[in-house]
Amino acid sequence: MLRRGRVPRRISYVFYIVLLIILVGTVGFKMIGGSETSWLDALFMTATTITTVGYGDVIGLADKPVGKLFTIVYVLLSTGTILYVFTSLSAYIIEGELRKVFRQRSMHRRIAKMKDHFVVCGIGMVGLYIVHELYQSKYQQIAVDNDEGKTEVLKAHNLNIDLVVGDATENEVLETAMVRRAKGLFATTNSDNDNVVISLTAKQLNPELRVIARCNDTKNIDKIRRAGADAVVALNYIGGLRMTSEMLRPHVVTLIDAMLRDRSSEVRVEEIQVPEYSPYVGKSLAEADFRAVGNILTIALRKAQGEWIYNPTPDVVLEKEMHLIILATPEERDLMRGLLSEEKASPTAGKPA
Repeated sequence: MLRRGRVPRRISYVFYIVLLIILVGTVGFKMIGGSETSWLDALFMTATTITTVGYGDVIGLADKPVGKLFTIVYVLLSTGTILYVFTSLSAYIIEGELRKVFRQRSMHRRIAKMKDHFVVCGIGMVGLYIVHELYQSKYQQIAVDNDEGKTEVLKAHNLNIDLVVGDATENEVLETAMVRRAKGLFATTNSDNDNVVISLTAKQLNPELRVIARCNDTKNIDKIRRAGADAVVALNYIGGLRMTSEMLRPHVVTLIDAMLRDRSSEVRVEEIQVPEYSPYVGKSLAEADFRAVGNILTIALRKAQGEWIYNPTPDVVLEKEMHLIILATPEERDLMRGLLSEEKASPTAGKPA
C-alpha cells in the first residue's frame, strides 16, 4: 500500500539534528546563566551563536570561564554541523532534481521508439485496472495523467510504466505520448467532457487510432461516439448487466472471468486479425493447424462483413481481414500473429507501374 505524505529519511535526520543542536545550546546557556537568565535569553544566545550573527553577550559570560569554554566548543561543533547538514540537504535536493531530469530524458527516449502501443489517459481506478491488464498481457503502453504523483501509484502496484505528466486534452501532451504511432487509446478520466475532447483530439492526430472512452452518464454516449470514440463503455450500464448476470448465470460469468483475467494463469482470450496477404488466407483451420504454436483454442471467427462463426469446425476456411478469437498465452498470441503476418507475394508484385 502506498504511503502518502511520508517525509524522506534524510530530511528527517536533518530536522532532528538541528533540533538537537538548538536544544543543547538552549539548555547549556540556561545552566551557565543561572536563574537570572530566562529561557528566551538562552534561546536567543543559541540562535546568535550558531548563526554567527554576534548580537552580543546577553547572559554575562565575562566572569564565567566555564561558559566561555562551553561557547567555544559549542560554536565549533554546532556551526560545523549546521553547515554539514544544510550542505547535505542541498545536495539531496539537487541530486533529486538531476535524477528527475535524467529520468524524464530517458523516458522520452523510450517513448520516441514506441510504435503500435496503447495510450491510457487518466490513471484513476479505471485507468489503473486497464494499465494492469495491459501490463499483464505484455502490451507496450504509455500512461498520461496531470498528476505527477501517479508515478508513485504505478510503482506501488509494481507497474513499470512510463507516465507522461500533462493534460490529455491538449495536442502537445498526446503528441508526447506518440499518439500518431499508437495502436489504441483509452480515455478514462472522471469527466465525460474531457473524454469527449480527448477522443476528438486523438482522432484528429491519428485517424486510424482505435479509441475506447469511458462514460459516466449514459446520455453522453452518443456525444462521445460523435467525437470519434470507436467504443464507449458506460460503467453504470455495464455494472448493472454484470450484476444481473451474476444472479442469473453465475457459472457463465465465472468462466468468462477465468478466460479473461485468471491471475493464476497467463492464458487470455485474445483477438488476432488475418492480414490481406497472409499465407493462411484460403486455408482451413485443419490445414493451418495453429496447435503447433502451442495450446491454442480457437473460440470464434468474425468475418470482415461482421458475420460471426462460433465454435468453428476444422473445415472452416480462413479469409482475409477475418478476426480470430482465441484462447492463448501472450507468447502464443505473438507467435501466432507473426505466422499470420508472414506476407505471401502480393498480387501486384513484379507488375510494372
